Amino acid sequence: MDISPKHENAVIAACRISALQARLDLLANVGAPERSTLAFYGTTKPDPGDPPGADPIVILTMTEGAGTIDAGLFQLLLATPIGGQVTGADPEEGTIPLWARITDPAGDWWADLTVSVEGGGGDIQLVATGLEGAPAAPVARLFNGAVAQIASAVVQG
Repeated sequence: MDISPKHENAVIAACRISALQARLDLLANVGAPERSTLAFYGTTKPDPGDPPGADPIVILTMTEGAGTIDAGLFQLLLATPIGGQVTGADPEEGTIPLWARITDPAGDWWADLTVSVEGGGGDIQLVATGLEGAPAAPVARLFNGAVAQIASAVVQG
């Protein structure tokens, strides 16, 4: 069968939405107490699925439904609290989160994501907390007792 480009694009779009729904279904746990989590780390990201190599800076518990799908943009918008209290940062200097790990409700590895400040292009974008180095270099340095604030959490599909 030969199909037109319009037909092919429609099939691809439908597959992308189904894939996003499958991803979301792995994270959601409607009606059960267990939730997916999002943990931030200030260490080098390990190989996919390997142990993180350090304790997290902060762990956020995701909502029961875990997120929503934006079918027009082919994105999974993760539903997390806007912030969580930091408990694992360097006690003297704070810690800049470099990556994040999502685990499903069973505690199994789901994905490792990039982290940046808002507007920095990371999968997870945090509200900038200050400047480090050049005036145009906002960072999200997290300190124990403070609240890590998420600006957006998006998985492109």
